Amino acid sequence: MPPSGDVKARILDVAARLFMEQGFAATSVREIGERAGVGQSSLYHHVRSKGQLLFQLSHGFSSDLLERLTAMAASTPSPTEQLRGVVRVVLAVVESHQAEVTVFLREGHALPEGPRQQIQKERDQVDAMVDRMVSEGIAVGELRPDLDVRLTRMAILGMCNWTYQWFRPDGAKTSAEIADYFAGLLLCGLSNVDRRDATIPTIPTPPSAPEVEQETADSTEIDGQL
Repeated sequence: MPPSGDVKARILDVAARLFMEQGFAATSVREIGERAGVGQSSLYHHVRSKGQLLFQLSHGFSSDLLERLTAMAASTPSPTEQLRGVVRVVLAVVESHQAEVTVFLREGHALPEGPRQQIQKERDQVDAMVDRMVSEGIAVGELRPDLDVRLTRMAILGMCNWTYQWFRPDGAKTSAEIADYFAGLLLCGLSNVDRRDATIPTIPTPPSAPEVEQETADSTEIDGQL
């Protein structure tokens, strides 16, 4: 939780956790204030409504994600490595802002029309960025020419976003390890060359079954006839 002196940040942190734990509709502003240790007068000085909190949480996450992706893409010339970077950035954000990510993905429908459109524009920018990476990868021959750009982007972001449901900071794998594994799976499927990422376990090929010696046709019954 943020330092006690940063009242607004503390309110946002508590709101994110309560929205994640019990949902936006079931959480009251009063409950947020009580959990944050903020009196009603101070609370309403910083917060006009639950909707305002929901927008600030959603905007904070989506704008941070967009900034990180933009910086990564600017420093990574290869489209293939940019896509690897997308996976790493999204997983890192899920780890550092899991409550906010959960609220963003679960509760965005509760935003009023105007704020919802603003958040949608930011989501569209992320989508366009990933679409561009896939398209450029196809154009320069790094990625398969038969890829559907939109479906590929949806698969990438869907795979990464869903980790908010099950990722645990104290789990068996770190977010970086999961990201590298996901990226290996992804790039093995998208690459335009025959490659196998070393992080992906291979399944041994079973030994061939021994051939059965065939009898000659004149001593074998075929279709019930001699």
